Amino acid sequence: MRLSDLTIAIATAAFLAAGTSFAADLEIRPRVAPEDTSVHKGPPNCSRWTDECVNCSRGAEGEAPVCSNIGFACQPKLVRCLDRRAPQDESQEK
Repeated sequence: MRLSDLTIAIATAAFLAAGTSFAADLEIRPRVAPEDTSVHKGPPNCSRWTDECVNCSRGAEGEAPVCSNIGFACQPKLVRCLDRRAPQDESQEK
């Protein structure tokens, strides 16, 4: 019984050592930082966006976006676009 426990322990140690040597050969890609988009600026070519706390919309070209107020206990997430349509000028609407 004692010999089988020793055999299992040696086999396990050999298996773990072989696994770490293979893992050392793996190529690790460097991390790329996510693009940091301010919720009050918004993503380009997006007329409505949110971070699940603040909702914003963009009117005519050149105007500042209009955003709602944030709730007091809200945890913002990544900014995502809700409407990809480009904002229209007032001259195009008439």
